[in-house]
Amino acid sequence: MAPTIEELAEDAMAYLLPSPTFEPLERDGYVYVAGQVSAWIVRIRRVDVEAVRDEARRREAKRVEWWLGWSAPPGAERDLLDAGFRPDEVPTLTGMTCVAEPPAAHGIEIRAATPEELVALEHTVWGGEPNPLPVPSDVENHFAALLDGRVVGTARAVDMPNAVALMGGVVLPEARRRGVYRALVHARWEHAVRRETPCLVVQAGAMSAPVLDGLGFVRHGELRLFVDTGVASGHGDD
Repeated sequence: MAPTIEELAEDAMAYLLPSPTFEPLERDGYVYVAGQVSAWIVRIRRVDVEAVRDEARRREAKRVEWWLGWSAPPGAERDLLDAGFRPDEVPTLTGMTCVAEPPAAHGIEIRAATPEELVALEHTVWGGEPNPLPVPSDVENHFAALLDGRVVGTARAVDMPNAVALMGGVVLPEARRRGVYRALVHARWEHAVRRETPCLVVQAGAMSAPVLDGLGFVRHGELRLFVDTGVASGHGDD
C-alpha cells in the first residue's frame, strides 16, 4: 500500500528511491537509511540501539542520527537518552507537504548544480565537515540559483515513488530575502510535475518552515533528532 501524505511527511527518507546518497533498508521495527558516510534511523516503531550500532560499524558509518516522528513508540526518547544519545545540533524538524504549485520567483536563474557547487555552498552556509561529493544518480537532482551570474543558492531533490523530497536548500546570507529560496522550491515543483508526481515533501528546519508556510506547504508534525555518541561521530531542508 502506498504511504499516506502524513506518512511521507513523518518519515520521508524511508520512502526515497535508493541512491548512493540514501539507501533505505527495511529492518525489524525501523528503516536504516545508509548514506556515503552517515546513517539515519527513521520510521521507528521499535528501539534497538545495539542492532543499529552493529550495522553502522559494519558499514563504517561515521555518524548515526535517529529521527523520532510522532508515531515513534512512547518512551523512545528516554531510551535513546539513557543509551548516551544527545539531541542533534538541529534538534527538531517539521514534516511538511505541498500538493499545489507554490509561487514562482522572477529574476532568479535556475540551472543544474555541479556536485562541487552543491557541496561548496552547503559547506559555506552550514560549516563543519564538507559533505561528500554526491555520486551521479537518476533519482537525485541538484539545482543552483544564480544572481548576476553568481551561484547564491543550491538545493537537492530526491525522487520518491509518488512524490519528491526536498533536501539541502541553502542560500548565502547576503542573497536572502530576494526570492532565491522560493525559486529553488518552484524549480523542484516543476521537476515533480515533469515526472508526474506533483507532491513535495520536506522535513524543514526553523528557518525554512515559516517560508514554506507562505508557499502553501502544510505542517503535519514535529520530528526530534538525536545523534548516537556510541558510534564514530556529523541536515532537512534548512
